[in-house]
Amino acid sequence: MAPRSRRPPLQLEQSLLYHYAVVSLRVGGLIHALCRERYGMSAHGWRVVAHLGELQPVSAKEIGRRAAMDSVTLSRALSQIDALGFIERRIDESDRRRIILRLTPSGQVVYDTVARHTVAVEADLLRGLTANERSTLRELARRVWKRSDKFARPDLD
Repeated sequence: MAPRSRRPPLQLEQSLLYHYAVVSLRVGGLIHALCRERYGMSAHGWRVVAHLGELQPVSAKEIGRRAAMDSVTLSRALSQIDALGFIERRIDESDRRRIILRLTPSGQVVYDTVARHTVAVEADLLRGLTANERSTLRELARRVWKRSDKFARPDLD
């Protein structure tokens, strides 16, 4: 008797997580290459700069929480972009234990440049979808992203 073919429990081509990971590696790789080659900045450094570009002034702890970065990775990214001259740090006058971060003028130029490139790459990626499909995809992805909060590791807070 021939062995019965067994369906594997995980089918990568049907896995949403696998699709997210591959798209992130392929598309993110383009953006990270720009950051590395033009600015000497890592992918983690870009994530911090991107959050600063949207939220500044903001604390490092808030960036870590929003970017799902552990404290060691965040500290290394901050050290890197500080050494590159992209951020300024100041003590929060209302809570002297807190450090507030902002982009420097050169950090703002980096953010503006990489953000424009990121938006253009995303637009190119989604070009084959109708406006309605893009809207639906964004809404569904946002909902999945929000639900992912329940899987966050406590050491990232």
